[in-house]
Amino acid sequence: MKTYYDTGILLKLYTTDPGSSAVQAFVHERREPIRISSLHHAECVSALRLKQFRGESTAAQSKKALALIAGALRAGSLRMVAVDWEQAWSRCWEMSESLAAATGARTLDTLHVACAIQLEAVEFASSDKRQIALAGKTGMEVFDPTAP
Repeated sequence: MKTYYDTGILLKLYTTDPGSSAVQAFVHERREPIRISSLHHAECVSALRLKQFRGESTAAQSKKALALIAGALRAGSLRMVAVDWEQAWSRCWEMSESLAAATGARTLDTLHVACAIQLEAVEFASSDKRQIALAGKTGMEVFDPTAP
Protein backbone atom coordinates (compact mmCIF):
# COMPACT_ATOMS: atom_id res chain seq x y z
CA MET A 1 0.00 0.00 0.00
CA LYS A 2 1.36 3.42 -0.84
CA THR A 3 0.38 5.96 1.77
CA TYR A 4 1.27 9.65 1.64
CA TYR A 5 1.57 11.34 5.01
CA ASP A 6 1.23 15.09 5.29
CA THR A 7 3.72 16.92 7.49
CA GLY A 8 1.33 17.32 10.42
CA ILE A 9 0.89 13.56 10.66
CA LEU A 10 4.61 12.99 10.24
CA LEU A 11 5.37 15.36 13.12
CA LYS A 12 3.01 13.46 15.42
CA LEU A 13 5.27 10.42 15.03
CA TYR A 14 8.24 12.25 16.53
CA THR A 15 6.58 14.43 19.18
CA THR A 16 4.14 13.87 22.03
CA ASP A 17 1.35 15.97 20.56
CA PRO A 18 -2.31 15.07 20.98
CA GLY A 19 -3.03 12.30 18.52
CA SER A 20 0.56 10.99 18.49
CA SER A 21 -0.36 7.53 19.80
CA ALA A 22 -3.17 7.17 17.23
CA VAL A 23 -0.80 8.16 14.43
CA GLN A 24 1.87 5.74 15.66
CA ALA A 25 -0.69 2.90 15.65
CA PHE A 26 -1.87 3.88 12.14
CA VAL A 27 1.68 3.89 10.78
CA HIS A 28 2.61 0.64 12.54
CA GLU A 29 -0.46 -1.07 11.06
CA ARG A 30 0.67 -0.21 7.52
CA ARG A 31 4.14 -1.69 7.98
CA GLU A 32 5.74 0.35 5.21
CA PRO A 33 8.49 2.94 5.12
CA ILE A 34 7.22 6.49 5.04
CA ARG A 35 8.24 8.36 1.93
CA ILE A 36 9.07 12.01 2.50
CA SER A 37 10.27 14.78 0.24
CA SER A 38 12.35 17.85 0.81
CA LEU A 39 9.03 19.67 1.38
CA HIS A 40 8.28 17.45 4.39
CA HIS A 41 11.77 17.89 5.76
CA ALA A 42 11.70 21.68 5.49
CA GLU A 43 8.21 21.87 6.98
CA CYS A 44 9.23 19.64 9.91
CA VAL A 45 12.17 21.85 10.79
CA SER A 46 10.08 25.00 10.45
CA ALA A 47 7.13 23.63 12.44
CA LEU A 48 9.35 22.40 15.27
CA ARG A 49 11.13 25.74 15.50
CA LEU A 50 7.77 27.55 15.39
CA LYS A 51 6.56 25.43 18.34
CA GLN A 52 9.70 26.52 20.15
CA PHE A 53 9.08 30.18 19.27
CA ARG A 54 5.50 29.95 20.54
CA GLY A 55 6.62 28.37 23.81
CA GLU A 56 4.86 25.08 22.95
CA SER A 57 8.13 23.14 23.18
CA THR A 58 11.62 23.62 24.46
CA ALA A 59 14.78 23.78 22.39
CA ALA A 60 15.68 20.35 23.77
CA GLN A 61 12.32 18.89 22.65
CA SER A 62 12.72 20.31 19.15
CA LYS A 63 16.29 19.03 18.95
CA LYS A 64 15.15 15.57 20.11
CA ALA A 65 12.38 15.43 17.48
CA LEU A 66 14.81 16.46 14.73
CA ALA A 67 17.28 13.83 15.93
CA LEU A 68 14.53 11.18 15.82
CA ILE A 69 13.67 12.19 12.25
CA ALA A 70 17.36 12.04 11.25
CA GLY A 71 17.64 8.61 12.88
CA ALA A 72 14.54 7.34 11.08
CA LEU A 73 16.04 8.51 7.78
CA ARG A 74 19.28 6.65 8.55
CA ALA A 75 17.37 3.52 9.61
CA GLY A 76 15.14 3.58 6.53
CA SER A 77 11.77 3.89 8.26
CA LEU A 78 11.65 7.32 6.61
CA ARG A 79 12.81 7.41 2.99
CA MET A 80 13.63 10.56 1.08
CA VAL A 81 12.05 10.52 -2.36
CA ALA A 82 12.65 12.77 -5.30
CA VAL A 83 9.84 14.95 -6.53
CA ASP A 84 9.75 16.54 -9.95
CA TRP A 85 8.97 20.01 -8.64
CA GLU A 86 8.05 21.49 -12.00
CA GLN A 87 5.48 18.74 -12.49
CA ALA A 88 4.26 19.05 -8.88
CA TRP A 89 3.76 22.82 -9.18
CA SER A 90 1.95 22.36 -12.49
CA ARG A 91 -0.43 19.82 -10.91
CA CYS A 92 -0.79 22.12 -7.89
CA TRP A 93 -1.87 24.97 -10.15
CA GLU A 94 -4.35 22.75 -12.01
CA MET A 95 -5.95 21.52 -8.78
CA SER A 96 -6.03 25.03 -7.35
CA GLU A 97 -7.86 26.22 -10.44
CA SER A 98 -10.36 23.36 -10.50
CA LEU A 99 -10.83 22.31 -6.85
CA ALA A 100 -9.71 25.01 -4.40
CA ALA A 101 -13.05 26.83 -4.47
CA ALA A 102 -14.85 23.59 -3.60
CA THR A 103 -12.43 22.39 -0.91
CA GLY A 104 -10.85 25.52 0.54
CA ALA A 105 -7.43 24.00 -0.14
CA ARG A 106 -4.50 26.37 0.19
CA THR A 107 -1.27 26.26 -1.80
CA LEU A 108 0.67 23.92 0.50
CA ASP A 109 -2.38 21.65 0.86
CA THR A 110 -2.58 21.42 -2.91
CA LEU A 111 1.17 20.95 -3.29
CA HIS A 112 1.12 17.99 -0.87
CA VAL A 113 -1.72 16.37 -2.81
CA ALA A 114 0.16 17.00 -6.08
CA CYS A 115 3.22 15.29 -4.60
CA ALA A 116 1.10 12.36 -3.44
CA ILE A 117 -0.28 11.92 -6.95
CA GLN A 118 3.21 12.11 -8.45
CA LEU A 119 4.42 9.46 -5.98
CA GLU A 120 1.45 7.24 -6.94
CA ALA A 121 -0.03 7.19 -3.45
CA VAL A 122 -3.31 5.35 -3.06
CA GLU A 123 -3.90 6.59 0.50
CA PHE A 124 -3.57 10.09 1.92
CA ALA A 125 -3.17 10.56 5.68
CA SER A 126 -3.81 13.98 7.16
CA SER A 127 -5.70 15.69 9.94
CA ASP A 128 -6.24 18.76 7.75
CA LYS A 129 -9.83 18.83 6.53
CA ARG A 130 -8.95 20.79 3.38
CA GLN A 131 -6.24 18.35 2.36
CA ILE A 132 -8.54 15.43 3.07
CA ALA A 133 -11.30 16.95 0.92
CA LEU A 134 -8.90 17.68 -1.93
CA ALA A 135 -7.17 14.27 -1.83
CA GLY A 136 -10.56 12.56 -1.76
CA LYS A 137 -11.58 14.38 -4.94
CA THR A 138 -8.52 12.96 -6.71
CA GLY A 139 -9.59 9.40 -5.94
CA MET A 140 -7.20 8.63 -3.12
CA GLU A 141 -8.53 6.91 -0.02
CA VAL A 142 -8.23 9.43 2.79
CA PHE A 143 -7.61 8.92 6.49
CA ASP A 144 -7.40 11.12 9.55
CA PRO A 145 -5.53 8.89 11.99
CA THR A 146 -6.22 11.39 14.79
CA ALA A 147 -10.00 11.24 14.41
CA PRO A 148 -11.88 9.28 17.07
